[in-house]
Amino acid sequence: MSHVVHHHIRHYLPYWPYAAIPLGVYGLSKLLSWLIPGPKRQSSLNLKDKTVLITGASTGLGRALAFEFYKRGAKVIVTARSLDKLSQLCAELEAAKAEFGWANNHEPVYRYLDLTELGDEVSAKQQIDDLKTLAIDGKTIDVLVNNAGMSMRGSCADTPLKIQRQVMEVNYFGHVLVTKLLLDSIPDNGAIVVVGSLQGKVAIPYRSAYSASKHAIQAFFDSLRAEDRPNLQILTISAGYINTGFGSRALNTEGRQMGVEDENQTKGLSVEYAASTIVKALICRETELLMAPFMLRIAIGLRYFCPNFLFWMLHKRGQNDPHQSSKKDH
Repeated sequence: MSHVVHHHIRHYLPYWPYAAIPLGVYGLSKLLSWLIPGPKRQSSLNLKDKTVLITGASTGLGRALAFEFYKRGAKVIVTARSLDKLSQLCAELEAAKAEFGWANNHEPVYRYLDLTELGDEVSAKQQIDDLKTLAIDGKTIDVLVNNAGMSMRGSCADTPLKIQRQVMEVNYFGHVLVTKLLLDSIPDNGAIVVVGSLQGKVAIPYRSAYSASKHAIQAFFDSLRAEDRPNLQILTISAGYINTGFGSRALNTEGRQMGVEDENQTKGLSVEYAASTIVKALICRETELLMAPFMLRIAIGLRYFCPNFLFWMLHKRGQNDPHQSSKKDH
């Protein structure tokens, strides 16, 4: 037996530096993360008896997140444009609590919120202040989940500026405004969750408005976390495909919903798994969550270390995209 062990040791010993270097880098990064002041130094986030406000909660990931927070004892305030869907969601939350015996003393509540209608800080203040009165103590939003979103399909050449602005209004300006107006109501031991996208790090063809908006929201919250409240947890999610029906609601170049789901989207993560993963990362005081398969993660590295190769790969991918520019032959 010892002969076999010694044989394996002699066989694999020359290769130990190849494993030691990445393991050492990983260990050093974890040590630095623990030593550096910031959210990671705080105790785990206990969601029981905390107030959580979710935008875009009527469908998809926002809806699944409401269940995750509610079963952990939080008071959830769900917002979206569809009051019927929000009312049904709250009824289902209460029914699930009764069925599964969740220990939650708080009634879920809902309110109408359209990020494109908020305007500026002055016009939106009353509506956002009304949301704060729904909190457990009438003023504190412990966790803000910026989840509402809109996508699009179309080439840079064909997509009208109106569509570019519409997507940016929802995915960027709306969340910036809600965050600004609620920032003083979020305690230092609270958190902000930003549901971004892998496209906030690597843009892909025929999704220009969506990719641009996700790059913008990533940049805003990177700036915010580096300003005067470095201990406030800001968790940004760089998600790959999630099976939410999001693609079917994407706008085409004429401003109409696609009505057909992307094949990649249907093969994506389930909303239940994605919501559970996000909440676990939040509880563990993470600040970045890359929620995508390994092959998609490679694209981020290529963007910095071999960008021309990545751009060529994305171009080849775009050759099979059904939303290629109608002007390319002109």
